Formats: sequence, C-alpha cells, structure tokens
Amino acid sequence: MLLVLAVIFIPIIDKNFKSTLKPELKNFALEEPEEVTEIFMATKHSATSYVKLSLNDKGVWMVNDEFPAEPEKVKLLLNDYLTRLVVKNPIPKQGLDDVIKSMAANAIKVEIYKGTHKDKVFYVGGNAADELGTHMMLENSSMPFVVHIPGFMGYPSAIFNMNPKKWKSLNIFQTSIVELKSVSMFYPSDASGSFTIHKEERMLRIEPYVSEDLKDPNALNMPLLKQYAATFENLTYESIYEGLAAQLADSVVKSTLPYAVINLERVDGTKHELKIYKKPVTADSPQYDNFGNSVDYDLDRFYGVLNGNTNDVLSVQSFVFKNIFKKYGEFYGEKG
Repeated sequence: MLLVLAVIFIPIIDKNFKSTLKPELKNFALEEPEEVTEIFMATKHSATSYVKLSLNDKGVWMVNDEFPAEPEKVKLLLNDYLTRLVVKNPIPKQGLDDVIKSMAANAIKVEIYKGTHKDKVFYVGGNAADELGTHMMLENSSMPFVVHIPGFMGYPSAIFNMNPKKWKSLNIFQTSIVELKSVSMFYPSDASGSFTIHKEERMLRIEPYVSEDLKDPNALNMPLLKQYAATFENLTYESIYEGLAAQLADSVVKSTLPYAVINLERVDGTKHELKIYKKPVTADSPQYDNFGNSVDYDLDRFYGVLNGNTNDVLSVQSFVFKNIFKKYGEFYGEKG
C-alpha cells in the first residue's frame, strides 16, 4: 500500500514543488548563450582569486585579458552546462543554516554579461553529500537549492574551475600561414641544421643559420616548406606541469641547454619564443627505445617554455612536434 501511495504522490509533490517556486528563485539556466560576452568568477579568498572569460574586439575569448582561452572549453561551458542548470530540490531545513554559512564564506560568485548588461548572477557552494548536485543560490535570494545538470555525471561545481591555467588555450602559436612573417628553428648543438623561414609578398624562402651551408634554391622542396609553415596554426601542448613534476621540470630548464628554440613573428609584429628541453626518463615514461636500448631521455615528451615563462613549464608531446623538428637540409631532400 505504501509503495502504491508513493508512486501516486511523489510525482505530484515534485510537480507541485517545481510549479510553486518563484521563477526568480530557481531560474539558474542561461538563455541565449550566443549573446554572452563575459563570464566572471570570483571568490572571497583574495582579490586575485578570479577567472574572467571575455570576448575581445577580434571575437577571441580571453582569460583574464592575458591569454587566449580554449574555445571548446568556453563553448562547452556556455552551451552544454550553463544552459542546462536545473533545480533538483530545496535544501532540507535541518541543514539549511550550515549551507548558508558555508556559502557565505566559500561560494564562488558567477556573473554573466551580455554586452554591458549583467544578465545573471548566482553563487556556487559545496556539493550535496548524497546526490550529484551542488548548492547554488541566485543573487538577491535567500533560498539556496541543490542544482544539477541532467545527464551530466558529476557535480555542477566542477564546471566553475577557478584555475586560470585550466581555461588557457592549448594552441601555442595560433598563427596561420597568412599571418606568418617569419619562423626560425635553432638547434644549440647543431647550428648547421638550424634555419629561418621568411614570408615576403606571399612567397616563402628559407635560409640556413650557417651562411656557408646555403643550398641550390632550385632543389628546394617548396610543397614541404609550405606545409611546414602552415603547421604553426594548430600546434598544441599537452598540459602545464604542476606539483612535484613542475619542480623537476623547473630544475631541468634552469640547468640545461634547450634542445631546440623556435622564434616566430607574425605580420602584426607579435613575437613568440618556444624553448624545447629534453625530459629525463621518469617512472611513467618509456625506459627503452624501439630496439630495446635503454634511453636517457623521455621518448614521448619534452619540456617547453613559452615566452620565458618558467613558472608554467609545458608538456610537449613528441608525436605532435615530430614534423617540427626538421633540419635545414631536409627541405632539399637531404637528411640534416
């Protein structure tokens, strides 16, 4: 009998709860995500503890006005997550005071703008202990709720990542062949393999680092040169090292010469420098090469330092950069 009554009344109670709540108290979901121009997230912990995702005048999403954001991450946040925030249930009365106190001290404040208009503001607290929901409350409301994202197997709080580095674009140079002015590859231990590619009047030319190594221009593999120059549009790094891995990377970067140094200049004058360092073998890297010989350096990954930022050492994958590590002679059908 109890089971029958539950089947009958629970949907009615749930429907009644959802229909009697004032819309201004429960309307967390974002509408018209394509009109959003800025998402600002901050905590009370410090004045610098914030993440600002904003569109610049070129239509590029930026992180804290400093570096490009990963477009797919912003797209996912706007279209797949913020538009689907749904109230699951109110906070049980016996735990309401604790939730409010916790949110007052630790909540993330989220502001969403459309142009100069502040479209929506809400606070994101901790997670509900027994369900995939997060405590959230709209601005000017005193009523927090457990909010979830239907079909999302996780807590909504996870989408509001307060680490700016996690929003940063993985694209290192973001330079198409149209935007490219020059790119040089310098090998500190092999000057004869080093070179610079210039683009002038839509034409590409290559010159060696060692002038005596200048080769016959008629033997130049121009399709290969064009392919190489186009590679810098979508060249990505894997991640930024953190914790103990970051300390190891920092010690290597500060005590060894780079394996290669890439300098790129865009038509607009923007310049980028990427230094590549060999990564020592660690417990999680290959210990032997394809011939069974023990190796001194990781075959799968390198360390990378972009624009001198040794605080954020990059993990650069070998298979991504395998076509970048060319030597001057290879553009003439020769091995460098």
